[in-house]
Amino acid sequence: MIDPMHTDSIQWVLEVNKSDIAYIVGLFEAYDDFAIVRTLDPARGHIELMISPDYVNEVAKLVERLGDEIPVRILKN
Repeated sequence: MIDPMHTDSIQWVLEVNKSDIAYIVGLFEAYDDFAIVRTLDPARGHIELMISPDYVNEVAKLVERLGDEIPVRILKN
């Protein structure tokens, strides 16, 4: 069975400092509809962005700018 949460989104996995997870969640909540952030492994700082296909380019730019502020590593996109 297909997970319905993943059928209409694009998933990226990022590695960030665990202390930055709440900041990233808040940032993406401010940009309604861009992406939903899910914490995969808080100890390792692994989060998943479930991105609306219409906003992939905007999310890419946001993640790039975020990388200017805090350490961000894309593990899967």
